[in-house]
Amino acid sequence: MDYKITARDGSKATVEYSNGSHAELDINSTTTKSHFEQMVKDFAPKTDADVSVDWLTVGDKTIAKEAEAEQTEIADWLMKRLTAYGTHSTQLEFITENGLDAWQTKVAQIKSDNPKPS
Repeated sequence: MDYKITARDGSKATVEYSNGSHAELDINSTTTKSHFEQMVKDFAPKTDADVSVDWLTVGDKTIAKEAEAEQTEIADWLMKRLTAYGTHSTQLEFITENGLDAWQTKVAQIKSDNPKPS
């Protein structure tokens, strides 16, 4: 990949690609040459940047609604489990006071009471 470093300003390095485009890359004292070269590659212009996809339309809300409905289905059983488990600090307190075996028993009961949909 052809590129030229055209500027360096503190924690930024600017590279120019062979097609005239450029990228500003964040760098720091731990940035290695191989990491920098990977960033150059990641930010390089893509040859298929203007791909036509029939199912993807600007303003289309169908995709978001499908994902939302799927998450709602998952969220119902998952929310019940998370509520039953309690916060991390509550879980640790339970384990400290009752032991790991008691916690594992409680988790098994929570999962039994709130099964994953099949």
